[in-house]
Amino acid sequence: MPGSLGRGRRVYTFRTCVYPHLRRKPRHAYLGSVIRRIFFFLLLLVSTLAAAAPKTEKIGAFTEGSEKLNAALQSDGYRIYLPNTLACCDVWLAKKVATGKSNAPGANYPEFHESEFLGVINFPKGGGGDFRGQTIKAGSYTMRYELLPSDGNHMGVAPYPDMVLLIPVADDPDPDAKFDFAKMVELSAKAAGTAHPAAFEMMPAHDGQAAVFQTDDGWVVFQAEIATDSGNPLKVAFVVKGSGEQ
Repeated sequence: MPGSLGRGRRVYTFRTCVYPHLRRKPRHAYLGSVIRRIFFFLLLLVSTLAAAAPKTEKIGAFTEGSEKLNAALQSDGYRIYLPNTLACCDVWLAKKVATGKSNAPGANYPEFHESEFLGVINFPKGGGGDFRGQTIKAGSYTMRYELLPSDGNHMGVAPYPDMVLLIPVADDPDPDAKFDFAKMVELSAKAAGTAHPAAFEMMPAHDGQAAVFQTDDGWVVFQAEIATDSGNPLKVAFVVKGSGEQ
């Protein structure tokens, strides 16, 4: 037989004798190879998605403010990383916040008083941005709670009326200080370097979400618990990266 190396009932072709690895593999072996490749691809995909998710890590105490300000903060802070693994900001939450009850329609945090001190945020070299899309210079800022005015000028600015306004640490050394809305806007405008306050949108907190997560809109949201004077901790969440339509 042409191409054969032997005679008889069993025929050995040149290919199967000289190149035994070219013999046709059993069907189950082929399926096993496909399954292994699919499994490897899925594992690689999951690992890639996990690496692309925003993350946090614990950091030490904040020490750049006044003695009273530093003492009002939790001893540990959070470093927030974006999905591209770049550090977005560092956050230190207040040890305890005073709570009450407001009648603000649509508020997710009616327990907070206006201008309530919530913590401190620091932007690394390169700075950051607020929910209006304004550039915030590198440095440290206090975070205080404020409500959007319910007037026509602020309709559609954000999905919720709860906001965190940023104030340069040097201009806000006393966490117990209370400010009216006009003063809050004046002080926070220094953080943005414009006529508008530097504001972060507050979101409803979710127990099922991680400490930092990304919404369908691409916003990076940080959330954690703050102790309150009522004895019941309150989980807060706010956008640290991303802007709304203006």
